[in-house]
Amino acid sequence: QEGRADLARRDYPKAEAAAREVLANRTSPRAYDARLLLAQALSGQRQYAQAAIAFDDAYNSSRKGAHAQDALLGLADSLSAINEKKAACDSLARLRAEFPQPRPDIAAGAAAAARKTGCH
Repeated sequence: QEGRADLARRDYPKAEAAAREVLANRTSPRAYDARLLLAQALSGQRQYAQAAIAFDDAYNSSRKGAHAQDALLGLADSLSAINEKKAACDSLARLRAEFPQPRPDIAAGAAAAARKTGCH
């Protein structure tokens, strides 16, 4: 919860530290949430290559979990930021295929990412 508050305040280094603290305890029930928090914190710090890896980890830890849509969109945005356009478009295609009716915020974000990245 502290990490989420840090993220909301755009205190990305503190959010990253909070996420890493949870992830250090391998059996933590909050590990899934912490993976997404870590990815978002790295993205906020413009560490897009590391963020892409963290978003991919978050997605792969639970492909149908509560954060799967966020993780795929974050992965696409991070890949786009490091000029991996094809991989970004592939992530957006996976998002469309696996979540044909995404949450409205995800749908809007995916449309914006597709335009920005030049996906067809």
